[in-house]
Amino acid sequence: MKTVKISKINLIAIASVIFFSLSVWSASAQRMQKPKNELSIDVGGGWAAFHLQPSVDNASSGGYSVDAGGGFTGFLSPHWGLHVGAGIGIFNVKNKVNQFSFITNDQVDCEGYLNDLYTTLNEYKETHQAFFLRIPLMLQFQTKMGQSFHWKKQQKVGYYAMAGVKAQFLVNYRYTAEIASLYNKAYYPDFNNWIDLQPALGLGAFDGNSASGKLDFNILAMLALETGAKWRLNDHIFLYTGIYFDYGLNDPTQKSRKPYSNYNTPEELENLTLLAYTDRMHLMEAGIKLRFAFTRYSRPLGCPAFN
Repeated sequence: MKTVKISKINLIAIASVIFFSLSVWSASAQRMQKPKNELSIDVGGGWAAFHLQPSVDNASSGGYSVDAGGGFTGFLSPHWGLHVGAGIGIFNVKNKVNQFSFITNDQVDCEGYLNDLYTTLNEYKETHQAFFLRIPLMLQFQTKMGQSFHWKKQQKVGYYAMAGVKAQFLVNYRYTAEIASLYNKAYYPDFNNWIDLQPALGLGAFDGNSASGKLDFNILAMLALETGAKWRLNDHIFLYTGIYFDYGLNDPTQKSRKPYSNYNTPEELENLTLLAYTDRMHLMEAGIKLRFAFTRYSRPLGCPAFN
C-alpha cells in the first residue's frame, strides 16, 4: 500500500483555496443579505361568483367578497419567502337560471289515464351568504427592492408574486332559494292530445315558492394567486398593492342539493331547497389586495440600507 504524503506547500495551497472560497462566499452573502421577516395586516375585496361544472345554459352568477387579516412572512432568501396568516371575511353570491324544463313519464291521472308530464320551472334564484375564517399558506417571490420610496426621487418599485392555498372555514353559511312560477302540461298518447288548463289536476300555471336555510360547518379549500407592486415606505415599513384570484377546489353545497326534477307539482314546491342543476360549483374570488408589512430592520450608522 502506498502512503500519500502531503507537503507543507500543498497544505498551504489547500488552505489558501478554502480561505479564498469562504471569503468570496461571505462577501456574496453580505451583498445578497436576505430581508428581515415581516409582520403584516391586510384588507381585500372584489368580485365573487360560482363556476358551474359543467356549464348551464341561461345561467349566471355574481356577487362580492371582502376579507381582512394579518400574517407573517419568513424570508428564505433575498427573493423567496413563506407567508402564513389568518383572517375573517364574507361573501355574497347570487345564482340565476332562467328556466328548467323536464319530462316525467308514465304518470296516471285521477281517472286512470296514462300521460307524460311536461314541467317548466321559471326564474330560479339562489343566494349564498357566508361568514368565514381564512388561513393562507403561500410561497412569495419578490424582485430586488430599491431604497425608501419617494415620488420626486423616482425610486424603483419592487414587484412580487404569491401562490399557494387557503383554507376557508365556513362558520356561518346561509342560503335562499326561489322559483317564480311553475307550469305543467300533460300529453296523453292514447288520445294524441295535450291538456294544460286543469288546475285541479296540477296542470297550468302556478305561483312559485321561496325557502331559506343554513348549511352545516364546512371547509372550503382554495387555490390562491396574487401579484402586484411592493413599495418601501421606509427602512421597516412596506406597502403591498396587488390583485388576487382564488379558486375553490371543492363544493360545500353539493350534499345539500336536490334534483330539480323532484319539483313537478305545486305541493312539492312547499319543500323547496337548493336545486342540483350541475355537478359541482366552484367559488371564484378576484379583487384588490392592500397589505402593510412591518419589520424590525436596523443597521449600524453609516451603513446603507440593503437592496
